[in-house]
Amino acid sequence: MRKIILFSLLLSGCTALCAQETSPLDLQFRRMAVRRFLFSNNLLLNELVSAETVAFQSMHPAFSVSENQEAVSDESFRAKIESGKLLLDNSCGKNPATLYIGGVNPYATYELDIAEHFGEAETGLEFARLGLRDRIQVVAQQQNGIAVRIVKDNQLLRDTVFPCKLPESGFVLRVQLYGRSLGIFLTENGETRYIGHLPVKEHFGDVLDFRRRETLQNTTFNLISNLKGKVLINKVSSYLSPGIGQADIRPVSHEDLSPYLDDGRLWFTFSCRGLDTPQSVQGVLSVNPSVFDVRFEGMIVFDHGDGMLRNDYAAHLFFDRNAQEWRAYACDFGGSAHREGRASTGLITATSQHDPRRGFSVMKAQRIEPEMLEGRNEDPCIFYDNDAKKWRLLTSAFVRGNIAARMYESDTWNGRFTPVTPPIEQNATGTSLQKIGGKTYAFMGGHGNLRVHSYPGLEELGELKLHLQPHWPKPAGRIWASVVPLPEGYPCRYVLLTMDRPNYPGVKGQNWSYGALYFYGAN
Repeated sequence: MRKIILFSLLLSGCTALCAQETSPLDLQFRRMAVRRFLFSNNLLLNELVSAETVAFQSMHPAFSVSENQEAVSDESFRAKIESGKLLLDNSCGKNPATLYIGGVNPYATYELDIAEHFGEAETGLEFARLGLRDRIQVVAQQQNGIAVRIVKDNQLLRDTVFPCKLPESGFVLRVQLYGRSLGIFLTENGETRYIGHLPVKEHFGDVLDFRRRETLQNTTFNLISNLKGKVLINKVSSYLSPGIGQADIRPVSHEDLSPYLDDGRLWFTFSCRGLDTPQSVQGVLSVNPSVFDVRFEGMIVFDHGDGMLRNDYAAHLFFDRNAQEWRAYACDFGGSAHREGRASTGLITATSQHDPRRGFSVMKAQRIEPEMLEGRNEDPCIFYDNDAKKWRLLTSAFVRGNIAARMYESDTWNGRFTPVTPPIEQNATGTSLQKIGGKTYAFMGGHGNLRVHSYPGLEELGELKLHLQPHWPKPAGRIWASVVPLPEGYPCRYVLLTMDRPNYPGVKGQNWSYGALYFYGAN
């Protein structure tokens, strides 16, 4: 109740009507809420709940190793439920156990919730091809810590141990899957700590690349145990998650930049953060702009026609009402057709007849070739300018060792673009376009605070006024300015959703595991 009263008091400062000729420099944005989701606000994919399992062998059968890609039943395993928890010890069978939980999603998070873990127990999560000859295992070892094992054709290729002290009771092992690599986390008493990860260069894609549709059709997510010591398990599950940080926040819009307001909710794309650059994925969230009830709604992956589900992200998603089609511009962080790494332009386009905002969606994608767009680019924002009768594309362009804003135009949304203005001198990230008071402006972060620039010339006009900006009292830095105008009736006529950039505790070296969501309102 105290939080609700506080929030209402903050909103009470945002009740005046905005003038028709409002400039973004006139707006006084006040921070109203902040939140970082850490494997929370999730979308469930599959789950073993020990206390609610009936006919265990039918729901969660035990597998044995076979000579081919066929599921073979392990008839020796006998499941036991003790006080509503799955018991794993030598009374369940003499062979190490592999129990089916569900299917594999290449960018899901997988969770093993352990009530007790004693003795020589080794218990973990496994992603395996049918027949169990090819396997990726993450195992909790009571003596050593967490081990990652890679098995090919039933031969152990790699056994990497991340030393850590495991509690004997009440902990959760989490594995964040990145298509062909993974990150490991341990939660105890509600606090999640980073254990380790496989860098992209050490990926297991040559054994199992879960980005491949064909691989996904023949693999399962399993619970494994050596049946030694004693283990009691509350549940095992997998879910789509906002990850360990949320970043690259952009409003979902129509083709003319007007916000996509659906069922009283604003919609935003954002990056569900992992650790290295290619280990994040495109997410979608919604929020009622009169409160701060953020909902993680879905995840989008991109199909370039090569049988892969790639994790391109930092997208501008919009619904073109004229074409009756969902469209997107995104950064090709996940690679593109038949190739890994980023292309020379750095961007892709994508389309979908299906509304991709909810659940797990696949958009048909195509790499933008050098003859279509000049230079290498990030953070795209596009709209159709009815006055100019052109599609205008704003990006953060790599120029002379700097990242600077640049404006392009084209007769078609995905056609050949030509520069409208030369790159600006200032550092520019999170480049965005929005209409304020009937006029279009460009917004961007950089080495200082969030800036406002003219459209289409990109001359700097000044800084956005943010009360308690991210990183306060330091400059806001390289964050995104997702400003959205609202119709009358809302307590604030403008809201802004942005992020900060602190990396996840314990992660060393360059990584991209930030940040938290910051919510502002203004008139």
